[in-house]
Amino acid sequence: MAQPPKIRNILFDLGGVILDIDVQATLKRFYELGFPAELMQFSNSMTTDLYFKYGTGKLDTVQFRNQIRKATGAEMTDHAFDEAWNAMLVRIPEERAALLKVLSKRYNLYMLSNTSELHVQVFEKMYFDIAGESMHRVFKKIYYSHEIGWHKPDHKAWEHVINDAAIKPEETLFLDDNIHNIKASQELGFQAIHIHERTNLMNLGFDL
Repeated sequence: MAQPPKIRNILFDLGGVILDIDVQATLKRFYELGFPAELMQFSNSMTTDLYFKYGTGKLDTVQFRNQIRKATGAEMTDHAFDEAWNAMLVRIPEERAALLKVLSKRYNLYMLSNTSELHVQVFEKMYFDIAGESMHRVFKKIYYSHEIGWHKPDHKAWEHVINDAAIKPEETLFLDDNIHNIKASQELGFQAIHIHERTNLMNLGFDL
């Protein structure tokens, strides 16, 4: 049987792989702010229109807050909303940041994350505080959905990375905690590992 091509690149998801997240923490804050049920569904499907538009850069942060206020009828300050939206971002463990630094010496590291402007400000600071350097020093390039305009599992998100970074999918390992994203990446030829409770970043057995 033919061996898979040698891995030259690792393409990381962020939340659930590098960053610990707790979506229920944000849902709890949303409930306390009086969000209607239909706006509490983003954890199951990011295709909920407002969240999807924000996550793909169709709305900026000011527009997103204002659209949420209009949709919920709730009076909330920018600070109250931002705290609720960011409540899901828990921590980046120090050992994961240390592993990334080691891996960056052996592989070309990239990131492809479904995220938003408000979240980036928080988790990039988390990483800097724990690692003592910017994420952008460890990764050759970072692709955020709200900047590239595409959201996983849309194939166009990976196609943007392939073309911009000039990488070959068959030489690239993709890591994500969402099985739909894993399957979509494999359809494009990536080698892929589904990250979950028993298979996490720290026990993948990287050849260092």
